[in-house]
Amino acid sequence: MLQILFACFALVQVSGAAAAGPGWVPFDTSQYKRHATILTPAKKPVEFYWTLSSDLATINIGVASNNSAGWLAVGFSETGGMKGADIALGYVNATSSKFVLEDRFAEDFAKPALDAHQDITLTGSWSTPTYTAFTFTRPTKASCNNTEDIDLRVGPNSIQNVLVAFGTSMNFAQHTSTDRGSTRIDLNSATNEAAALLESPPISDTDLITFDLLSPNTSVPAEITSYCYSYFEAPTDAKYHVVQEIPIIRDPRIHHLVIYVCDSPLTAYFNSTTPKVQCGDFGFCYRFFSEWAPGQNIRTYSQDFAKPVGLGEASAKYFLLEIHYNQVNPTSFIESGSGYQLKLSKNLRKNDLGVLVIGMDPNYIFDIPAGEITSRTYEFPQGCSRLLPQNLTVVGTGLHMHKRGRAAKASIIRQGSNQTETLLGQDYFDFNYHVYNRINYVNIAPGDRLLMNCIWDSTNERNSTKGGFSSTEEMCYAFIDYYPVQPLISGWRLPFIMNSTLDVVNVTDPFGGNTEFCIKGTPDASSFIPAVAFVPPKPELLTCAPSSAIRSVPLNSGFVVALMVLFSFTLLL
Repeated sequence: MLQILFACFALVQVSGAAAAGPGWVPFDTSQYKRHATILTPAKKPVEFYWTLSSDLATINIGVASNNSAGWLAVGFSETGGMKGADIALGYVNATSSKFVLEDRFAEDFAKPALDAHQDITLTGSWSTPTYTAFTFTRPTKASCNNTEDIDLRVGPNSIQNVLVAFGTSMNFAQHTSTDRGSTRIDLNSATNEAAALLESPPISDTDLITFDLLSPNTSVPAEITSYCYSYFEAPTDAKYHVVQEIPIIRDPRIHHLVIYVCDSPLTAYFNSTTPKVQCGDFGFCYRFFSEWAPGQNIRTYSQDFAKPVGLGEASAKYFLLEIHYNQVNPTSFIESGSGYQLKLSKNLRKNDLGVLVIGMDPNYIFDIPAGEITSRTYEFPQGCSRLLPQNLTVVGTGLHMHKRGRAAKASIIRQGSNQTETLLGQDYFDFNYHVYNRINYVNIAPGDRLLMNCIWDSTNERNSTKGGFSSTEEMCYAFIDYYPVQPLISGWRLPFIMNSTLDVVNVTDPFGGNTEFCIKGTPDASSFIPAVAFVPPKPELLTCAPSSAIRSVPLNSGFVVALMVLFSFTLLL
């Protein structure tokens, strides 16, 4: 019987083929417009072919493996992991000797269940002692009440996670790591090469220089949670664009990386008389520049936009690298060489890219009750977006929660409207598969509101979960890449504060707590503005499923001391 079809997928190489693929593939490959070869970690290939209908409503797919003499599966998920994967499984039935194609869905890292409604249509099948192949069609969008299928990302500049797995017999047991793979493909690409390379396209610049933000020898303390910081200054002989960001992870205990931009040099804290790496609380820089969490990879920017460094008012000059180490069994150790390599070019792109952060403040007053599913909604308010001098164009975004995170959605409410427009949503958040999602040039206008709906699952917990910076605590954020870069970093609505004096920065809330807090650089009294009245939509699950199981909580009710992150801004854990 089928035990586990997909397990933990690793990000693997995709190769786009200019021709029709290998000659052993048994079906007519000329009927497909696109082809990619998906490799497992053992370099075992699975050939993947597809054609989208002109209205993007249907996709025709062919898949073949010459390493499979039994079953073969191809799936799609939001993150590249098994959780929430929509799977097509093909095999020869041992009783009838007929080839069977099944529509299945994986709620978690367990046996994928057979869908109640089969939405895939088998159009061809081949099974021999040396290979397995099949062709089929499926809709690209799930019907509203269908929670067993996912919508495929088929719009322009979109990336879809594609999963493959196979076995050498008809006994569907858990497969090994060498017999599965996943990658990210642009299903709506103009060429095979573009389909395979959109995630990390080649760089044509000939003047690239490497700017290393790599931690020197770091004495990590014997603690469960450690934050360590090192300081760097960008070259200032010219204006550069960061056209590629390469995370360097040299120790499995690294939980995340963050690059912050500082408003001024930190030479008072990092100089010839101080340690090059300092561990502890170090909240001096507030502007996000880049972030890495498990599942993310190299990020390459297009000819339309990139992040400015060096000369220029909008360019980043001073950087603080944050590394979060998480240890189950704490012990002191030395770690070195993790961080980022930034590829800089003087061949400037058309637009300067910035990062906007929306979501939840991880303060210790925030509480997720044990034994239930909890939903809360947080607002980037209208008063903050009105500070924008022009429209922002969103080109990418990523979500971050911790291991109790179930789902998250970032959305826009246009000025004068009560309708939400989804910017990015994940019905099946997976901490081990953080992804950066391309967004097809969505505008945020002055006066728009941004909402962040976060859903946590603590049904198996005996104790409540606090908000905070440890990986055993929780948070919820969206990091939004946009252009043109603006001074505005983030914004929150603060319904009430424990006291009106904010001791962290020694400023007073002039509006008694009914306040919107908009950060444009280092927080001070000018960050506060009067709140604009707003009643948020009722939080709900991202699918069309009934939301009776969701515990609705008023907007930002966890923000009793909602400024911890605004002044430390160590968000990604």
